[in-house]
Amino acid sequence: MQMLEWYMIRGTGTVAYLLLYLTVMIGLFSQVQKKRKKKMNGIINLHESLSNWALILVFGHLGLLLIDSYIGFNWTEVIVPFHTTFKPFPMALGTISFYFLIITIFTSKLRKKVGYLRWRKSHALNPILYIMVTIHGLWIGTDFNGEILAIVNLIPIPIMGIFALLTKFTKEKPKTTGAVTRATRS
Repeated sequence: MQMLEWYMIRGTGTVAYLLLYLTVMIGLFSQVQKKRKKKMNGIINLHESLSNWALILVFGHLGLLLIDSYIGFNWTEVIVPFHTTFKPFPMALGTISFYFLIITIFTSKLRKKVGYLRWRKSHALNPILYIMVTIHGLWIGTDFNGEILAIVNLIPIPIMGIFALLTKFTKEKPKTTGAVTRATRS
């Protein structure tokens, strides 16, 4: 049974990470497209769905940690940062990332109530969330060769930087009304 628990813990964590990766990439891509005045409804829906599934898998990941018989975590070790003797720093990063993810998703769901500016500020912290989850996976993971896992996990960081720069430096297209003015007729 321990091997099944181990695979399930690893599987839920890895798939949640991949969904988080896709969510961040799609979110950054949508910001570039938004500045170019492209319609984003489908992409935004995909972005929100992937983040919801990532959160569901993280809850599964935490639940599986609680039933793991090899290490035998209790609730406080899983939900209180630095409250475990098993790899306290990477475990704390995972716990803090969990709270970041909850805040991000709930402020997104309540965007109209919390206000666009507050939502934007909380959403701007997501690259930090991604980096913390990446470090959590690198330090606590035992199922992949460290170099391979580092390369696979660190490649998205420059990609996020490129998307962030594109978002910052992409100029918005001017709005066209279709009206003909004197200057354009002559």
